Amino acid sequence: MSHSGDSHSLVTAEEGYDTEFRSYPDDAWYSVQLLLEGERSEKLRVKYDEFPAESDNVFLADNFKSEDELHDFLGRFRKVSVQLQDPNCSKVVKGMRVCASDSFAAGEVLFYDAIVDDVLRKKHSNLNGQEECECIFLLFWLHGPNVGNLTNKGVADICLLQDSELHPKLIYFMEISMQNIVKALPDFVSGTTSDDLVCNIVARLRETKGRPLSGSFRQGKYAQPSLSEVWPPRGGNCDNRQDTDVGGDKKLYVILVQNLEKDLSSSAVSKFIHEQTSIATQVYIFPSLPWEPYSNGVIMMDYKKDVEQLFGFLQSPNQFTVSSNGRSSIRITACRPLVATEKLSLNDQWTLMVKSPNKLLNRREGGFSRELKVVSSGTEEYKKAKELRDLFLQFIDHQKRLYKRLCTEEKIIS
Repeated sequence: MSHSGDSHSLVTAEEGYDTEFRSYPDDAWYSVQLLLEGERSEKLRVKYDEFPAESDNVFLADNFKSEDELHDFLGRFRKVSVQLQDPNCSKVVKGMRVCASDSFAAGEVLFYDAIVDDVLRKKHSNLNGQEECECIFLLFWLHGPNVGNLTNKGVADICLLQDSELHPKLIYFMEISMQNIVKALPDFVSGTTSDDLVCNIVARLRETKGRPLSGSFRQGKYAQPSLSEVWPPRGGNCDNRQDTDVGGDKKLYVILVQNLEKDLSSSAVSKFIHEQTSIATQVYIFPSLPWEPYSNGVIMMDYKKDVEQLFGFLQSPNQFTVSSNGRSSIRITACRPLVATEKLSLNDQWTLMVKSPNKLLNRREGGFSRELKVVSSGTEEYKKAKELRDLFLQFIDHQKRLYKRLCTEEKIIS
């Protein structure tokens, strides 16, 4: 049993850096080791591989004020992913999510998630009896400095994602954090004890985090040292996780989405976004009239950089996010493309209204499986989705022009 400072560490010296963490300052993935510290294990120390101890981050369970905030934090951890090997390059296909290295000034190498936009297959060479992949992978970056851009990469830059459950230390830290969050609530649900509430919330967090967030680091290759330059040194407590706007007012960032399936659930949309981009969101779908063929909704986030990343993902010309109810008897089911039409920020007054469950319908139960998926350029599904998207945009434009004309006529009459 090893000890760290004056804490009671629950990590053994034999345990390695089997986890990766998406850091707050640069949003890049780093190989880390997790240590629980304190009398109640109320501190989580994140140690970065091949970085000095001054770069460690310490997170306190008391600093998490809501379930959503804790969920976003947990989503930044995942099992260390696997380096793509030359003979196995066929595992990487168009539309697949990977993590890849990206190079910057002064030799800095950082890891970010990306979608494989296309693959140019080439014949492999043989060097000293070793197979070498010559294929080129066109990546669409999901976050980082090149978010929304396309870049050519080789097999040496690609890492494969691994499915994994929450790390046991994260589960323990999550339980401690949730106990503090529940204690701070004004009152508990009638007939429910605080322990019951904690268990229910922890079970839900474990279920949502258990899905893959995509992978990153390979064994033996690490991001070049830059973390210590951007993160507060000497083990500073990391409680400044929120974006801060000028003037100190916290804003809510929103993307308006249209053309949703009428029985699509809010939870299905939020889950899909988290799996594709690792972004934590709240989704509200507005009620629609019986004769309307689709629904509209809003996707809400706390971070400005997240709304930029997600808007770029939803509006990428190389793919569409589509929903399909799967109830058609024909071989290729019709797909409805989700259309992101606008992004905006809301002040405190609007934030309170939008987040109020009495104002909006937060539809949680979905009506069908396989509710959302990504279709890539070059497929029949993409071609059909593009046709439907263009028709929908024409319809919306017609509605706007009709509304403008009616407003003009009303002014003339008055």
